[in-house]
Amino acid sequence: MKKKELRKSPNINIEHFLRSYYCMEDEELISKLSKLSHKLLKQVALNYNAVLLSISFQEVTRDMLARGDVILVEDGLGHIAPYINPLLELDDEYEEPQSKQFSLRRK
Repeated sequence: MKKKELRKSPNINIEHFLRSYYCMEDEELISKLSKLSHKLLKQVALNYNAVLLSISFQEVTRDMLARGDVILVEDGLGHIAPYINPLLELDDEYEEPQSKQFSLRRK
């Protein structure tokens, strides 16, 4: 899909993304992380041994959004990026280890 089309699609903010998909409960940390750009958020996540998997806008299809395979997330600067749903079982080629300190993967 084109970037412009995706920007018009429903999205969630970083706070919602971290609470719902990474089971974060530390409100102070969520508040700090919600102000970051996507790039900085990914760097901080690495400090917790968590990996946020994003994909390019060109790879996203309407079906992926409808199934919930991809989630559109708005960062603290108002920019939207597509992320692979962290609750999905992924092929080994995409699988990254998750830290229980930062994320609890629900299956």
